[in-house]
Amino acid sequence: MKKVVGFLATGTLVFSLSAGIFLNSTFASKDVQNKSIGEIIHPKYVESIIEKKEVAEIKAKYEAEIAEIEESLKAIRNGIKNLRKVNPVDEEAVEELKEQEKALHDKLKAKKDELHNVIEKVKMVVKYGEEAANEIEALKAGFKEEEKAIKEQIEAIKAQIRELKDAENVDEEAIAELKEEEKALHDELKEKRDAVNKKIERIKKVAKYGEDAVNEIEALKADFKEEEEAIKEQIEAIKAQIRELKDAENVDEEAIAELKEEEKALHDELKEKRDAMNKKIERIKLVGEFGEEAANEIEALKADFKEEEEAIKEQIEAIKAQIRELKDAENVDEEAIAELKEEEKALHDELKEKRDELHNKIDRIKLVAKYGEDVIAEIEEAYVAFGEKIAELEEQKEKVKEELKALRENKPVDKDAEKELKETEKSLNDQIKAEKEALEDKIEDIIYAAIIK
Repeated sequence: MKKVVGFLATGTLVFSLSAGIFLNSTFASKDVQNKSIGEIIHPKYVESIIEKKEVAEIKAKYEAEIAEIEESLKAIRNGIKNLRKVNPVDEEAVEELKEQEKALHDKLKAKKDELHNVIEKVKMVVKYGEEAANEIEALKAGFKEEEKAIKEQIEAIKAQIRELKDAENVDEEAIAELKEEEKALHDELKEKRDAVNKKIERIKKVAKYGEDAVNEIEALKADFKEEEEAIKEQIEAIKAQIRELKDAENVDEEAIAELKEEEKALHDELKEKRDAMNKKIERIKLVGEFGEEAANEIEALKADFKEEEEAIKEQIEAIKAQIRELKDAENVDEEAIAELKEEEKALHDELKEKRDELHNKIDRIKLVAKYGEDVIAEIEEAYVAFGEKIAELEEQKEKVKEELKALRENKPVDKDAEKELKETEKSLNDQIKAEKEALEDKIEDIIYAAIIK
């Protein structure tokens, strides 16, 4: 699932992963070793790593050039100031320097714009791959040219309209025609923009799921659209029949009821078809992004959870029914109701735990599919080791806090001892912070190494 792409524009490598993971920078100190991989890392981390590394290099290169231009600008401005201090002022020399200043200012702006564009390109390559980024860039450039040409035509028409309006005899018909032309150009521009955006969205989807997957999804949607239109036509026909029956002198309520049942059945059929399509699309996306094996594992987990969920929900409903019965009794047994409510709460908690467990397992399957079992296991091990260290440091910190509290209870407070304990506490906090940063760096290195190998 990993893709490594070269970004020749920067002379460096950019590595593309359509959906990366992002390290959560907030770490809990308690039970940290029990956290799942899904809680440790979440989407966008890979993108952030690559952007950070690539953008840092690009910025360093460009900022050196920008600094050089800014220095030249500063020198020219100082030169202008110095010339103006001398009487008479050499206006010709001043003008010459001003022209140089303007040229450098334009160069500076162009360089900054170039930097911005290169960074945006890097980000796009990171997200979608170099090929997709180039396609998107080409589409945008092509549209920009067309947009410019159409806007020029629009401005020309507006100028003609202004001329006609300023004429002694205003030709309203000609103005109306020109306004129609202007509107047509605006519509054309919108169509072109929409078409480009649609193409760009498709390129992004292909980068994420693959061409075959996108083709399958498009085919499914096209088929569903046809079926949907056919069913909607039937629904409209039934509605028309119902209206006719309602407008009749003798309203046939039985026939209307039958037609309404038919209409409902068609709505249900449409919903079933939509749900079936969405389910197929979900699987296609899963397979496209994570592979068939991972998709099968995820679907199996979801199916198992659904069974467990249904069983627990049945138990909850049974308990609710018991509670209703007890409440309706002549002598309400509040104690029994309270016990049942506790049971109900326990079942809700159990269901939540199972759902969380499912999500954690799914997260792990996806991550393993992208980066491999070894990489994820290494991250998990690093996190467990981190948790143990943090737990130890937190324990020491709690002891220091207790000692501080006890010390401050005895008057007069031993200031030297207090200072020493506060320094120890600060040292422990610094160690905790250092451990967190070390973990972040380690996980970043693990992920980055997994991408480039």
